[in-house]
Order: sequence, then C-alpha cells, then structure tokens
Amino acid sequence: MIGLPARLLAAVVALLAAVLPIVEPAVADAQPATQPSPLPFLTVQIDSITPDVVTTTSDPMVTVTGTIRNVGDRAVRDVVVRLERADPVASSTALRTDLAGNVDQFQPVADFITIAPEMARGQNVPFRLSYPLRSADHPSFDVSEPGVYPVMVNVNGTPDYGAPARLDDSRFLLPVVGVPPDQQNDAATDTVTSAVPPDTTRPVGLTMLWPLADRPRLAAGAPGGTTPVRLIDDDLATSLAPGGRLDSLLTAADFATSPQVDPGGEVTGGLCLAVDPDLLVTVNAMTNGYVVNDAADAGPRTTPTHPGTGQQAAIGWLARLKALAQRMCVTATPYAQADLDALHRVNDPALAAAATGGAADVVDQILGVASTRGATIVGDGPLTAAAVDLMSAQGPTVALAAANLTGPDEADGGQPQTADTAPVRYTPNVVTVPFDPAVGAALAGMGTAPESPSYLAPSLSISVKQDSAIARRQDALGALLWRGLDPDASPRGQLIMPPLMWNATAEDAEAVLTTVATTIRSGLAAPRPLRAVLDEAATVHGSAPPPADNVGNPRGRFDDGVVSGIAATTNRLRGLTDALTTDDRTGLTGPQYTAPLREDMLRALSQSVPPDARNGLAQQRLTTVGGTVEDLFKAVTIVNPGGSYTLATERSPLPLALRNDLPVPIRVRLQIDAPPGMTVTDPGEIVLPPGFLPLKVPIEVHFTQRVAVDVSLRTVDGLSLGEPVRLSVHSNAYGKVLFFITLTGGAVLVLLVGRRLWHRFRGQPDRADLEADPHRPDPIEVALAYSDDERRRR
Repeated sequence: MIGLPARLLAAVVALLAAVLPIVEPAVADAQPATQPSPLPFLTVQIDSITPDVVTTTSDPMVTVTGTIRNVGDRAVRDVVVRLERADPVASSTALRTDLAGNVDQFQPVADFITIAPEMARGQNVPFRLSYPLRSADHPSFDVSEPGVYPVMVNVNGTPDYGAPARLDDSRFLLPVVGVPPDQQNDAATDTVTSAVPPDTTRPVGLTMLWPLADRPRLAAGAPGGTTPVRLIDDDLATSLAPGGRLDSLLTAADFATSPQVDPGGEVTGGLCLAVDPDLLVTVNAMTNGYVVNDAADAGPRTTPTHPGTGQQAAIGWLARLKALAQRMCVTATPYAQADLDALHRVNDPALAAAATGGAADVVDQILGVASTRGATIVGDGPLTAAAVDLMSAQGPTVALAAANLTGPDEADGGQPQTADTAPVRYTPNVVTVPFDPAVGAALAGMGTAPESPSYLAPSLSISVKQDSAIARRQDALGALLWRGLDPDASPRGQLIMPPLMWNATAEDAEAVLTTVATTIRSGLAAPRPLRAVLDEAATVHGSAPPPADNVGNPRGRFDDGVVSGIAATTNRLRGLTDALTTDDRTGLTGPQYTAPLREDMLRALSQSVPPDARNGLAQQRLTTVGGTVEDLFKAVTIVNPGGSYTLATERSPLPLALRNDLPVPIRVRLQIDAPPGMTVTDPGEIVLPPGFLPLKVPIEVHFTQRVAVDVSLRTVDGLSLGEPVRLSVHSNAYGKVLFFITLTGGAVLVLLVGRRLWHRFRGQPDRADLEADPHRPDPIEVALAYSDDERRRR
C-alpha cells in the first residue's frame, strides 16, 4: 500500500509525457528550423503559379497562391509564410533531390509574412505571394540567367504547447527560359534592364513519345469468337468520352500538331504516338457492343453482366485516332505493356514474339497505317540483362529505356549525377537509346494519380502524392526544359518518355505540349523524328557490358511463382493450339480461337498497374485463364456409354462416340489399353469436328470372358484430353479353339458323305446299312400300324 502513490505518480508523469509535445528551443524571428515539426500541424497547398514558364515576354512578377490548412489537433499561432529559392538545377539528380530533404540550398526571396495570428483546428487560410524575378530596389527572386530554379513555400508557426518551427513546405521547379526586362520606374531615374535570352548555340535534338495506353480491361479467360465482348469494368468508357483521360491525351496531340497550330510541323516532327495494341484491340471490340462484369474480379464464365455504355465513345475516339495517325509518327508499345524481364523468364519464344514484333502488326491492321518499326519501348521498368536477351533473340531493335541514374548518396564520390543519354550497344542486335529517368519520373508525377516509376532508383524517389497537382506540373515542365537550358549538359539528344499509363489531365497535356513547342521555337531544341533516332542508333558500334539485373530495386518485379505459372499455362495452351485446325463453316482457326488466352498471359505481366499491385492482379488473371484452359481440354472427350459391350465374334468392332465442344476441329488420337488376348487396330490421327463423332475401332479378341478396357483421348502431341473411360466388354467368341473344332467337324462330315456317295455310285451297300440291328422294326411298318389303330378309335 505504501508503493501505490509512487506508482500512481509515475503513471501520471508517463501520461503527461505522452500527451504534451516535446518543447523545442525557440527560433528567433520565426526563422525556419533545420527540420520540420515531426507532428502534422499545418499543410501548404499550392493553387497557382503565374507564369508557369518564364520567357522574355512574360510578366516579370512571379505570383504563387495557395492555401494553408490546420490539420493538427490543436491551434497554431503566429502562422507566417515566405518564398525561398535555390540555385539553378545543374544535374539530373538535382531535379529530384532539390524537391525533398535538405533545405540548406534555399535562400529567402523576402521576409516572412504573417497570414494568420492564430489558426484553429480545421481552419483554412489562403495566401498570395508575388515578387519580381529581379529587382535592385525590392525583394525579388534575384534571377538574372535562364535556368530551372527550385522554389520553396516555407510555412512557420507556433503550435499550442510548442515552440516556433517550420511546420510544412511545398517545393516546385520554376523554369526560366528567358529573363524578361526589368522596368524600374524611379523618380530619379527611369531605366530599363534588357531581357536575357537563353543560350541557343547547342540546341537539343528532341524526340517525344506520346503514350496512348491503358490497363488491360478485357475479362480474362475468354477465347476467340466469344460474343459479346466482356470487360472487367466500364472505366474505359469514361476515359474515351469527352473530358476523359484518353480523350484528353488524344485531343491535346491532335490540337498541337494541327496545321493551324503547327504550320511548320516542328512539334509534329518531334512527336510520335506510342500506342498499346491491347488498347486498340479493346476499343475496336467495344465499337461492336460489349458487356461489363458485375464484379471486378469475375471471369468470362461468370454470367452476371450489364451492358457497357462506351460504344459510341469508342467509335468516335478510334475514328479520331485513325485520322491523326495518318499525318504523324506512330509506333507500338509491347503488347499490354508487358514486362520484358518477366517475359524472358517465362521462356516462351512465341509469346515474346507476340509481345514485341507482333504488336506492330496489330497497330497497323487496326489503324490502317505503316507504323514506325525497329523500336522496343521497355516501358516503366528498368532495362535488365534478361530484357536485352529477349530483344536480342527477336532480331535487330533499338530499346527505348531509362538510363542508369542513382542519387548522390549511392554515387561514387557523393556528387550529383547527370543521366547519360548517349546510345549504347549491348549485343549485335540490341542498342539502347536512354531517356533521363529524372525527367520520366517528373512526368509520371503529373495528374490525379501520381506514381514513381519502378525504374527510378530508391534514392531519387520522393513523395509526390502530398504535393498539389500544380506543383507536380511545374516539376514536370522544369524537368522537360532543364537539358535545353543547361548548355553544359551532354549529350545534346533528349528522348522524352512519359509513363505509358499516363494519368495527365487535359491541362497537364496542354501544358507539356505547349512547353515542347516553346523549347523548339525558342531555339533550345530541334525536332528529331523517331525514325532518325533509330537510324542513328543503328550505326553505333561497340559492345557494352549488359545492364544489371533488377535485384537492387525489386519494386514492381513479378514473383517467380507468377512467372512459372504463366510458363506452365502457356505451354499447355500451345500444345492445344497445335492440335486445333480450321472450321470450314465459320473460318475460325485454332490460333485465332486461343489468341485471346495467349494475350491474357501478356496482360498478366502488364506494367500498367501500380508496382505494388502487379503480382496480385497477375495471379488473379492467371488463375482465371488457367481454369479456362483446363475447361478447353475437358471439352474434348469420349462419351461414356454407362453400360457394357457384347462382341458377337472375335472381330466385332468396338463402337465409340467422341465429343468436341470446341468451335473448331481438333486432331486427336485414341489410346486403348487392351488386356492380353485382345488386339486393337490403331485408327491413327482423327480429325474430330465440333459436335459428336461415332467411331468403330477394329479389334480382335481371342478369349470368351468379360474384361475392362481403358480408353483415353490425347492430342497428336500426347496431351491428355477429357476424362478416360473404362469400358466393360464381353466376348462370346471361342477364338482359335472354336475354329479348329469347326474345321475338324466339317472335315469328318465331308468324309462320311463322300463315302456314302461312293458306295451308292458303285451299287454297293454302305457298311453302316449292313451293320443295322436285325431286330429293329421297319419304320414304314410302324407308321402303317399306327394309322390302323387311329382309324379304329374313330
């Protein structure tokens, strides 16, 4: 009892320590602390930046507006905000590292401004900060040279029970293509500081791929000829409709390359549509009407569906794409944006060929164009040695992939690095044209669903979801312009590759293409067609060491279990396809019937889904397709008679009935396990048409008994079909014994008849007659006596 107060006091002290925050030393004059507060008290949201790209004709005032929110559990007093900027970006890695982490490189543009004496919980307060780009007499950004400048909005405050601290910040890149003139209107002097144009002596050869792709939407496990087409959801209808994601991307490209906007064809020459053939197959199928699964994870055999709503949107979007494709470059992505590293591990050459070379055939057929060939877009994953091996086996190609880039913490010497975008040859068949991963990651951060590509090194990954869409757009525009604005950056070739599953909004797409036009027309870049890039890369010689495998950055890598499952399913499907033939009535061929299931294997390896969800969705699709393939094998079988057969003779045929529920004929073979004493004549290869086929198998038996005969059906290559059947067979034949007995009896009969005839011809009585019993009554006399008795009774 004596220890209870002490324990109670200790508990109270512990409770107070848990509730009250740690009090930090006060920051004089509300200066920013080296680290933000560990507790989320305030958040800053940037709402607008004007101008987004500064040129020599822009307004010299840069204005940033936004909103500060109190998201904490207490009030915050003395909320102040100011702008800060860093030196212009001088490396690829700085495009990422200046947007997170250390703040030592930032210098204040002006003093803090109080925006609220106190902010209650849940309160929002807007702010507006506007300063000239340069000024001798007033606070300014102090920018006198073109470049890409990191800018930070710094928010300080004092939470209740706490001390002044930096509670949040938001950073973005401000690209300055040219410094506008500074008008100084002073009473004593009226001077004008001239504009500062960019250095255009070393323009960058610019090539941009404009992706038109989507996640796989076709329901898994539906063979060819299945009508109506079934989708897993109806999101594509929204994306294709006016204002949707794919509509906005297509509209932006159509507008930016139109003769009215691009009369000289500069943007058109440097732009190429990167189209996913799986998207074209899906949209083309939607134009004929389709249904949508009621459940997102339902397979094609699930009956609950509802009509899709995007038929007209699909018709209109596809027609516009066909028209645009007639006047500009088009190239194909790998089918369904399949991961080439995982595809190499599947080790199926036919599937690899369908993903790479076959993709262009689909694009050409649906769009009615001759697409630009010779390029393989690696997509949103890193280029690995396995991917290089896969491409090398397919023939000469140019891989468009992210360059190898790591952060200063991982680089030798800890210095900032600039991505090397010079072409590199790995094998006689494969040369790569790299793009800057920092630029690609900045573009991936745009839109409503920002993501960090899996090719990005972990040291360069920053949290993008907490930033506003405006700030992320600024980062993308700055990254896109950086190489052209830095005359020291080399090489002077730039491939711009947004993520294939790009979630850019209509405003984002318009801003990117406007910036591309600006950098070309200002002389910072020159359009370089994709065909020229590929031809130039083909002349590169040498043999560089293969790239590293994806072991240091396993994010987004497909598990070995998924890969092995796809390999097994694909192998069974190929065996079935080899046995199928063409239906003369419909013209449907075996490869056409199973093609959607092979494509499902590529959809399972798609990089279009977020890296953390790839394995789960792949396993789900694989399970559905595996079930469908198993059903196809069971659809070809032997009809079980459910009784027994009785053979009248030793050569009576064995009657069977084969059933084929597939819509195409299939080449099969019978395997009959006959017991000893039964000989079966192999009927050879049988072409089994759809429906039933009665069949008589020649056999020969040499016994009289009931036996069990096992009959199974296989493809011509030995794959088992359907379920084996056990037949009960009863034979009444005596075989060779009966044959010899009959032959012997016949011979004896012939001898006896011959002997009797011989004696009759010679007039001699037969010995059988002479040896008759003398006491035996004459048959005629017996018959007459019987007749007399009958007459007397009557």
